[in-house]
Amino acid sequence: MWTCRNCNARFAVDEVEPQIDEEGFFFICLGCDYRNKLADIGRDPAGRPQLVQRDDE
Repeated sequence: MWTCRNCNARFAVDEVEPQIDEEGFFFICLGCDYRNKLADIGRDPAGRPQLVQRDDE
């Protein structure tokens, strides 16, 4: 589950589409359009990034 840091809405990982820009990975909250940071913690066997939402961000 990912949680919006602005409105506290919760989303299953497959409900929102992660994006990347010059600041890194993020998702946009479907409820309030807030940009929420995600952290890349490595790659899966297929080479895709493994994204997590850290409690301190």
